[in-house]
Amino acid sequence: METHPPQDPITDPVPAPTATVSRKVVVRRWLIGLAAVGVIGWTCSAVSDYFENLQGGPVRSAADYRKQDIKTREAGRRAVGELRPGAADANLESEEDSTSCADDLGYDRDGVTREQPRYEWDLRYAGKADYLADLGKVRTTWEHRGWKTHDIPPPEPTNRERPLPDWPGIRTTDDDGIAIRISVDWYSGKPTLSTDGGCIRYDRDDKVTARKRTGAADAKRPGGREGTITYDDGVHVSIGPVQPVTPTRQMTGDAPPAAHTYRVIITVTNRSGAPVELNSHDIGSYEGANPGVKWPSGYPAELHGGSRNEVAEGASTRLEFVFTTAQAKPAHLQITYGPGDLHTQYLWLLSIP
Repeated sequence: METHPPQDPITDPVPAPTATVSRKVVVRRWLIGLAAVGVIGWTCSAVSDYFENLQGGPVRSAADYRKQDIKTREAGRRAVGELRPGAADANLESEEDSTSCADDLGYDRDGVTREQPRYEWDLRYAGKADYLADLGKVRTTWEHRGWKTHDIPPPEPTNRERPLPDWPGIRTTDDDGIAIRISVDWYSGKPTLSTDGGCIRYDRDDKVTARKRTGAADAKRPGGREGTITYDDGVHVSIGPVQPVTPTRQMTGDAPPAAHTYRVIITVTNRSGAPVELNSHDIGSYEGANPGVKWPSGYPAELHGGSRNEVAEGASTRLEFVFTTAQAKPAHLQITYGPGDLHTQYLWLLSIP
């Protein structure tokens, strides 16, 4: 009889105990993870801001620079208006250079530049009492607007033979970040009011754009004898009509007269808060747009005097462009135009009589 060794009884395996995670632990872990992500994001942002500030701040548009320039001028004119009558002429500001607003480390890419709008007004006072009275007046005005004011000590004399007035000053920063200062100039010894809009990096190709275009400059269907463009900053341009003219020696030089000679009038009206500087290269055309058309040198004569050609605020400038063609009379003239370096050039399609 076969025998077998005794065997252990078969029993079902007992499952291993499982750890139960409480809801509080899950929430705590979730909050810790969220906080870690937030810290990492803040750190990346802070590092990015640090290097951006090291490079001179963010790259803005030329339109943004134009706005800040206008605000810097307006802040000074408003401050002049808050002084006693006759203390200064609000429209006689002088532009101040800045040596600190420069790309010394080569961070700016192609098309990016930087400028610092800074302006100064000469102040006139009969004596210290009148000056201090105005200082107290603007302090009250600025603090009433919620602007923090700071005292400026009298300038230290640098030459004993040229003593400076021991007049203190005051400074503040307005809601647009414009630094405003009234103090005695350390060099001239005269009281001045100055505004500083800060160093601005901007893309020269991202210019002030048009808010309205009509006629020959119409965005959808350009054409007609004349047209207009109004830019966002208030600068207004009108072009046309094209007029046939009898060529003069100034137009043709020693060459024989062309078969057709025309002139086109461009009028720039400045309704913004800052001057517009015009250039002879503001007008152009696309290659092949006007076959046979030539632009005689020296036009417009208004822009070839060798000096800056600015359209002051509230003023208008009329420019006369001349073009010729030795072929048959063209049906239209296609040009691009934008006043100055900060305004976008647009296409104009002018009919020719």
